[in-house]
Amino acid sequence: MKNWLKAAIPPAIAAAIVATTLITHAVQQPDPSEPTYLSPIARTDDGAAALADRLTQQGVAVQRRTSTPEALAAATTARNATIFVPAPEMIRPEYLDDFRIVPPSVRIVLVAPNRSVLSKLDALVPQAGPRWTAAAPDPGCNAAFATGRAAVLRWQYAPAEGQLLSCYNGGVVEVDRGGPPITLVGAPDPFRNDRQGEWSNADFAVELLGRGSTVVWLDLHEREPGPPPDQVNGEPAGPDEGDRGEVGNGDESGDSSDSRSDQGQGQSEGDPSARQQPDEQSVLDAFPQAFWAAVLLVILAMVAFAAASARRLGAPVTEPLPARVRASETVRGLAGLYRRAGARDASLATVQAAALRRLAAHFDLPLDLDAVSNRVAAELNLPAEEVRGVLVGEPEDTDDDLVLRAAAVQRLVSAVLGDEKGKQ
Repeated sequence: MKNWLKAAIPPAIAAAIVATTLITHAVQQPDPSEPTYLSPIARTDDGAAALADRLTQQGVAVQRRTSTPEALAAATTARNATIFVPAPEMIRPEYLDDFRIVPPSVRIVLVAPNRSVLSKLDALVPQAGPRWTAAAPDPGCNAAFATGRAAVLRWQYAPAEGQLLSCYNGGVVEVDRGGPPITLVGAPDPFRNDRQGEWSNADFAVELLGRGSTVVWLDLHEREPGPPPDQVNGEPAGPDEGDRGEVGNGDESGDSSDSRSDQGQGQSEGDPSARQQPDEQSVLDAFPQAFWAAVLLVILAMVAFAAASARRLGAPVTEPLPARVRASETVRGLAGLYRRAGARDASLATVQAAALRRLAAHFDLPLDLDAVSNRVAAELNLPAEEVRGVLVGEPEDTDDDLVLRAAAVQRLVSAVLGDEKGKQ
């Protein structure tokens, strides 16, 4: 058992350290489902209000939209616009087809899209990664937005058909498949509030999104529901005036609450398949990823603690002593511990219990105080209460009293068993 622990504990500790590192890294990564993630009105670390402010200062209008149909309609109206999509995986797949019919003068910027999104957009660009953290390589191209090193290389995109340019060692790629040009950015870091001062992130983000007169910011943080009834037949609805918001002038009327409320009403009255969409979420979805990562970390800590305390788990195990110890040395050692602790009552109780066992065995009686006391009293012609007081009495608060009481017990045993046996 001991050798097994020596072999198992070091790997267990190493595995716990690795797991803790991975979980901590996962918790620190930005979560697109968080309401503040790259939102133009959020000033938290993972928000992007600082970027929206800089765009406004450069004379670029920032329009926040909370649904894909509204964003497409706004970009089509503005024409010389850029659709910025921080969380492409939140777009309903049916809406991705509509990106192909946007005018070619509109640019589309996607942040770290997955393969399913690229497939729906007919932009099958080979993708590699992700890296542990986003790297900041040199631009490597002469594009207007390539002003300096920027932390865009977490996902890397390889050359593909229809590619217009490739910068930052594949961290930024722009492709054209017959519709509006699509720019892929491999990491969200350049757009975040807490990363604006690093490298040339701020200049890169402003130049990339400010290539037109308007930025239509698609602020999505959960999977979009089904299209409302007026879109089921393929007729796109115009943007709801109550949900439109110009971020640049500080108007936050584009809050997603009204939009979600309107969409939820349309969903409940229209497409049956759309009404079933919320049912796909389970109770587990109600908790953020950081919560489950913390739970897993606690479980791993408990397992590591159990492994480290394995010798104290389960029933006691008999092990041979490494060396023989004389009984007298054991008695002296135990007496020394009792004396250091001032445990006079425990010391006397040990002597009395041993005397009771010897007397009971001598008279072949059960280990019962009353029975033994009565038999000893009859043998020595003493009162039974006096014998009982010797076998169960407690000492006073001095060592001398303890010695006297222990000597009384010894004399009682000697009187019953005889001098030779009493001294043993």
